[in-house]
Amino acid sequence: MKNIMAAPGYMTTLFVVLLLAGCAGSTTMGDGDVVAMPLTNTYWQLVSVAGQPVPESDTEQKAHILFLDDGRVSGFSGCNQYMGDYRVRDENLLFDSMSSTRRACPDSQTEELLFAALAKTVGVNLEGIELRLLGESGEELAVFEASRMK
Repeated sequence: MKNIMAAPGYMTTLFVVLLLAGCAGSTTMGDGDVVAMPLTNTYWQLVSVAGQPVPESDTEQKAHILFLDDGRVSGFSGCNQYMGDYRVRDENLLFDSMSSTRRACPDSQTEELLFAALAKTVGVNLEGIELRLLGESGEELAVFEASRMK
């Protein structure tokens, strides 16, 4: 039986494969610059809304938003599912035809603030792993962070 460990180049090939596998989820380039995550098909977890950090919750599903390539948007407010349409032109972002489920929640403050932010959004700033929804005068309405789906 042939010993594959002794084959020339085996260890080098194994090292390169392991190195590339370790870098696959990285969002930084070699010079330390952060690579911006794409707006679409990224799980954006809500970090803050109306200047307030989103409180930790016991639920497995966190408040988030997903932008699909076909102009649809969907997400979870921390209590209810929501969906609708969106349009992006340059740095302008508008939501349209938004709707949600109507589940009663003991604490709906985050949901109320998020839905108000979506209604006021006219701009977007995407930098690295952060997505900021902006109001008419450039004020920050909500901040999301790119996160791996669990």
